Amino acid sequence: MSRLETKRLTLIPVDRTLGRALIKNRSHAERLTSGLLHRDFPDEDLLAKLPAFVQRLEDSANPALGSTAPPDPRGWGLWLFFYKLERLTVGAASFNGPPLDGEVELGYQVVPAHRRRGLTYEGCKALIEWAFFDSRTLQIVADCESNNIASVNTLEKLGFTVIGNNAEQLKWGLTRSNWHF
Repeated sequence: MSRLETKRLTLIPVDRTLGRALIKNRSHAERLTSGLLHRDFPDEDLLAKLPAFVQRLEDSANPALGSTAPPDPRGWGLWLFFYKLERLTVGAASFNGPPLDGEVELGYQVVPAHRRRGLTYEGCKALIEWAFFDSRTLQIVADCESNNIASVNTLEKLGFTVIGNNAEQLKWGLTRSNWHF
């Protein structure tokens, strides 16, 4: 799987080896990416999710599972955001797997010290373009807390609209027909 490039960022898809290194060995992860991990990356939330993500990658590559193996998730999982020049990981975004019935969910995070610089917008825009180049992707959804103004603003700027809500969470959607490449 190739990397994606934006004006300021390089996005690197996380494979099994890199995923295991992010969990157990920071210096190995840095060698694999030829970059540095920000001291606040990955955060506790991402570290808690990484084992399940790595297991999904392992299962998709296991021929013994045959038809029960999940679809090949290459590119449809976690991507790291690196500043191009500094080669410093400052965030990540992920899909919840290949599109299911045309829909895929997007999540994202940027380390606190690098927020409010447009990095989430820049990285997610590249991933949205990548996802919509796959004809299976008809809609991308995302959730955020209703009081997370920065996330609300980012999703609106990306073209998402609210498609559902409850007391604390907003569900956002962006359809292929509403995306402008």
